[in-house]
Amino acid sequence: FEEAGGTERLAVDMARALRELGHEVDLYTTYLDERAWPLIAGPGDPKPKLIRPGITASLLRRLGGGRLARLRRIMAAAAAARALAALGGYDIYIDTQSNVPLLDASYIHYPAVLDYLAGDGAGVGPARRLYDWLVVREARRVAGRPLLVLANSAWTANRVRQAYGLEARVLHPPVDVARLLSLGGRKENVVLTVSRFTPEKNLEAVVRVASKVPEAEFYIVGSTSRYSGPVVRRLREVADALRASNVRFMFDVPRWKLEELYSIAKVYLHPPFPEHFGIAIVEGAAAGAVPVVYRDGGAWTDIASRIDPSLGYRTVEEAASIVRSLLEDGDRRAALLARAREAAKRFSYESFRAGLAEVVGELARMKGYQKAWT
Repeated sequence: FEEAGGTERLAVDMARALRELGHEVDLYTTYLDERAWPLIAGPGDPKPKLIRPGITASLLRRLGGGRLARLRRIMAAAAAARALAALGGYDIYIDTQSNVPLLDASYIHYPAVLDYLAGDGAGVGPARRLYDWLVVREARRVAGRPLLVLANSAWTANRVRQAYGLEARVLHPPVDVARLLSLGGRKENVVLTVSRFTPEKNLEAVVRVASKVPEAEFYIVGSTSRYSGPVVRRLREVADALRASNVRFMFDVPRWKLEELYSIAKVYLHPPFPEHFGIAIVEGAAAGAVPVVYRDGGAWTDIASRIDPSLGYRTVEEAASIVRSLLEDGDRRAALLARAREAAKRFSYESFRAGLAEVVGELARMKGYQKAWT
C-alpha cells in the first residue's frame, strides 16, 4: 500500500466483499503508507498485517524509490508468499499486487513482463531494457501456475494471454455506483480528471487540453506519494508556459470533496494513458460527467466505447474538440449521459461481490479436487 490507487482499492474491496460473503479474511502487505490508507479504506476496514518483504526488495525501495516498483513488488510478493506458506492456516491465497502468476489465484492489473516481451527496443535506452529484462527474469523465477487468473478488463485479459499464455477471467473492480448515481447538484463548466500524480499518467496532456478550452475550469485531482514532487512541478511549469490559468490542482482530497467535484462536472477527461480499467471513469459517468477517454486500454474497450465511439481521442487537439462540443451541446451531452449512467451500473460493488463469490466457490472446488488426488 504505497499509494491510494486502483490496485490498492481493489485489495481492500476484495477483502471486504469476502468478509460479507461469510469468509474469514486476512489482508497482508509488505509496506503500508499511513497517508494513503485513509484515502482508500472505510471506517470498518481493518489495516493489513505487515510481513517482511525480504532484504533485496527493501534495499531496492531505499535506493530506487518509486522507479523500480515492478521488480521490487515481484520480489516482495514472492517473499510474502514464502512466509505465508510457512505460516499456514489458510485455505485460499489470492495475490493482487505482483502482476505475475502466483499463489492459488492472481488478480492481474497489467502483466509485469509485457513491456519487455512486447517491445522492440525502439526509443528505449539500455538502462530501461536491462531493467525490463531483470523484471522478466525475476517473474519467471517466482511464477507458479495459479488455479485461476483474474483480470480487471477484457483488454487486460488479452495482455495476460500475450504475456503468460494463460486465459484470464474478467472480474471488473467494484465502484460505488449506487451512491454516485444519487449525487445531485447543478452542473457547471467543469472538466474533471482524477489520477495519481505519477509520470506514466501523462497528466501534462490534460493541461494542454485546458489551454485550448479556456471557457471551462479544469480540475486535476488525485493522490500523491513521496515521488510526486517532480510531476507536480512540471505540470505547473506547463500551465504557466501555456497561460492555462483555468487549471486547478488538488491533492489527496477526502472522499466527500471528490464527490462534490463529480457532482458539478459536465465532462470527465482521462489523460492519454491506456488505463487498464479506470475506476474514476466509471465514477464520473455514474455521477453525471460524460467520459472522454484515450482510445486504448480497458477504459476504452470496457467502458467508454460501449457508451459511444465518439468519446475516444488520440491527440490533444482531438480531445479538446470533443470536450468543447460536449460543453456547447447540452442536448447531446444529456443523451450521452443517460447512456453513461446505464453503462456504469455494470460495475457495481454488488456485481463484483457476486462474481467474487463464484471465483471463491470455483477455487474451493479446485482445491478439493487437488487434495483428493494428493
